[in-house]
Amino acid sequence: MKNKKLFMLLFLILTCCLSCDKEQISESNEKIVLPYKINIENGRLSFPNKTTFSEFYNKSKNEGNDEIAYMLEQKFYKNDFYSLKPIVNDETEIKEIQKHFSRIKKQRLTNKLINAKNASQMPDKEILDEAIVEHYDELDDILGDELFLSLLNENAEIQVDDVIYKYTDNGILFCNKEYIYELYDFMSLYGVNSLSDIGELNMNQKYPKFNYDGGLKQVTNHISSFVDKKETENTFNPIKNIAAKSMPSETFGALIAPVLTNVVDNLQVCNPRSPWLANLFGETKICTTNYESKRRVKLKYYNVNLFLAFSIGVNVKHQFRGWTGIWREENTNEVALGVNSVTWFFDNSKVFSNTSNSMIANYYVTDTGKLYTSLNSYNNAIYAGTNKPIPNLPIKKLDMIIEVAADYIGKDLTEYQIRKLFYGSIYGQAEKIMKSLNKPMNEIGVIINQRGQTIVQYYNLGTNCTNCSDRQKTFDWGIVSPKITYTFGAGNGGDFNVKTGFNDLKFDFKNPKVTGINIYGMANKNGTWHGFKMVF
Repeated sequence: MKNKKLFMLLFLILTCCLSCDKEQISESNEKIVLPYKINIENGRLSFPNKTTFSEFYNKSKNEGNDEIAYMLEQKFYKNDFYSLKPIVNDETEIKEIQKHFSRIKKQRLTNKLINAKNASQMPDKEILDEAIVEHYDELDDILGDELFLSLLNENAEIQVDDVIYKYTDNGILFCNKEYIYELYDFMSLYGVNSLSDIGELNMNQKYPKFNYDGGLKQVTNHISSFVDKKETENTFNPIKNIAAKSMPSETFGALIAPVLTNVVDNLQVCNPRSPWLANLFGETKICTTNYESKRRVKLKYYNVNLFLAFSIGVNVKHQFRGWTGIWREENTNEVALGVNSVTWFFDNSKVFSNTSNSMIANYYVTDTGKLYTSLNSYNNAIYAGTNKPIPNLPIKKLDMIIEVAADYIGKDLTEYQIRKLFYGSIYGQAEKIMKSLNKPMNEIGVIINQRGQTIVQYYNLGTNCTNCSDRQKTFDWGIVSPKITYTFGAGNGGDFNVKTGFNDLKFDFKNPKVTGINIYGMANKNGTWHGFKMVF
């Protein structure tokens, strides 16, 4: 009898916990959707304007996979919306994947029947589940942004205001909704396939004839095209010209947990795949390692211009492949992501104008607003008489921002050389300042100015979680172009007011001269770590 009562008590506690979890997810779901008037119009998500889309998109990106999957299922999938690639969790996977697969097969059969000119052209077999699964993986590699993929409908379309945006293997086409069939005719004329066309995407590595140089272009009276601009050909790229095998074996990085140090040191440098079609939207680089036949770790860098949103970031995910064949996120013992550096290189036309110093360094502690020039010498930058006392980097939640000005450091510097400079000459002072304040220093932004060049870096000295599925860092500007105007020492004032000549510099983080990456991502399952380093 006692055992029976104990069992009933444990059952009630478990039921209550599960109920509380669902209530918390439901509350998060309501916070995501309720403020926004999002409709489903002709099978597409319809947003009243770009501002609403941007706010909803940025809000959703801060939620976890479970919350997003639950939101999609409750608010959209239940109302006959089908994603280009659905986001699911362990509760929604079977139901929603079966629905999406069935929908794809039905639509494909219907389209073939309509297009068949006679009985001999009738389709003799339906598309295989494996082909759909492979297509989902291709889409993730091409666009890089899983949330955005889930907001596109089964035909790779979304509506904002009265404009329909169509995502294709020739970039983005869009028009007012009243001209959508004219857009379809345009696609047929130029042989353009929708990103929803499984097994039919054009991989010929050519930019479209109607928008060969990229950018925004009106291609008919009613239709516009957007393709990410081509990289300048034959431009020397000191990072891309260094093969992974030629990278110096010596590493430079801040201290991380001793348990993880040995693991990170022994990770292999992967050779990332970068699908060519991604060039039409920007750039993605992906590494995956499979284990136990149905599990994998996926490390990804993406820098894509989806026109409605910019999406730039790095992430590592632990994924499980269930019987539906879809790779979905799965919690594991521990997941870790470290950013030894992400580096953007920009040209400038400035010359160092301070004759009394060979190099000047400012250390901004972001939560206090204090600007340090040495360990015991600081100014309160918040009250320095400027609207932007701290450098306006488009990288949020930094613990410290460091800016350096010098006449000349070196020509055609690589990511490795800049990282060596940071850890050899800059990091030590920053660490002392933060230790004196008893503050953590996990995320750092660095701006290095020299004659003719400015280098911006982001460091994440290691972030990990337990009983989770992913770690990520996004550099996102939503609907706003990732451009800033920068002046060295904007937070200086009083005795700290120094002149360097590096004023009103304009940077576009979407199109720097060169971008360099040095990151690691890994997941622990039952005591064994799986993962990679990615360097380019």
